[in-house]
Amino acid sequence: MELPIKKTINGIDIYYIQSDKYKTVTWSLLFLHDDQKKYINEYYFLSNILVDDMKKYPTNEKKYRYLSSLYGLEAFASAKNVGNHIASQFVVTYPNEVYIDGEEDLSENAFKFLIEMVTNPKLRLGNFTKKALKNNIDEANQLFKLLKSVKDMYAYYNYSNEFYSDKQHLQFDFPMIETINDVTLESLFEAYKNILTKSKIQIFVTGNIDESKFDDIIIKNLPDVFVSNDLMITSKSFPYDKNYQPKIKTEVAHVSQARVFIGFLTDVLFFTDEHSAVSVFNDIFGGFDQSLLFTKIREEDNLVYYIDSNYAPEEHMITVGLSCEIGKEHEVIEKVKSILEDIKQGQFTDELFTQAKDACVNAIYSINDSQTTYLLQQIKTYQLFNRHYDVLQRVNSYKTVTKEMVKKVANTLVLDTIYINTLGDNEWKNIMLY
Repeated sequence: MELPIKKTINGIDIYYIQSDKYKTVTWSLLFLHDDQKKYINEYYFLSNILVDDMKKYPTNEKKYRYLSSLYGLEAFASAKNVGNHIASQFVVTYPNEVYIDGEEDLSENAFKFLIEMVTNPKLRLGNFTKKALKNNIDEANQLFKLLKSVKDMYAYYNYSNEFYSDKQHLQFDFPMIETINDVTLESLFEAYKNILTKSKIQIFVTGNIDESKFDDIIIKNLPDVFVSNDLMITSKSFPYDKNYQPKIKTEVAHVSQARVFIGFLTDVLFFTDEHSAVSVFNDIFGGFDQSLLFTKIREEDNLVYYIDSNYAPEEHMITVGLSCEIGKEHEVIEKVKSILEDIKQGQFTDELFTQAKDACVNAIYSINDSQTTYLLQQIKTYQLFNRHYDVLQRVNSYKTVTKEMVKKVANTLVLDTIYINTLGDNEWKNIMLY
């Protein structure tokens, strides 16, 4: 991968990420907002509405017929959080015209479609349609009903709410179901205007591209309505206290097996060498099928149906998730804590340490296999650290992790939350774990 090329056109930063590895080209139009959670549902809805309700293509048939003429161009949008901010991203991907004989205008037409998607939605009396808003609210409510019907997903959702109950300003849910019905046509259109005129706007392009040609495409088709604003992107800052008393919550339901989530906080910062050490620690702990949680608690002790751990570096969070027999919750929790203490003391084999490092390195290399994943890593790194994502540098940061580093980061973990979903008989309602 070559180093990205950064330019500024009409006040908007452009990043060209050139590579002949991919046979497609991807444009990403990014809008970063400083609203935090004020319009979180509106931005989530707009990521659907602007893609689905285009004035120029009022029916799916007309839109897909046009996309077919662009060799099956794919378009999507999303609302995500980057640090303490929300990012609205609009993306198109299509076959690179350099590999298509006689095709010269595909990239320009793709960019025009991208701009059309954002700037020319279907409106009625200067606002979005009631039908579009209602459809999105109904869909969000249906998705939440589906989530509630899947016991593992709903238990995790409740655990997450408990984890963030004392750090609510750091939680970003898309959509935020508690306020989903508060969205109005007026608030939706206000959020849309903010996207166009109050955001930090950037364009990322990946593929085997000629930057001068793409400069011309952008200059020719970039709309005047886009106004990019200076915005200092800040990372999340989590409260960290070694003496923190964990939140413990038990909820009861008619279930055949208990579901337990155990959340830990670390003070290790995102994208540091210590971050790499936490990733290796997580694999040793419960990140893959040779981990200590899996081999000891599931395979040797037969105490759980499943168990794993997940590291969310931007959230400074490691979560252990498991399912076990009713009545075994306390025993399993103590086993998890005991295994963590073993790792803090360096009680894991060199073989497991090497396997964990290799798994992490392979995961980093795999980022290059997906153009979209690689693009998202570049976007996130530029927003938070104002530099490009260097795969080889990240790989090296994992290769240089030592057992002492793993022990050190393991000792940063603070138990934050224990959430248990178990059988709803009265005998369990007042269970006291500690």
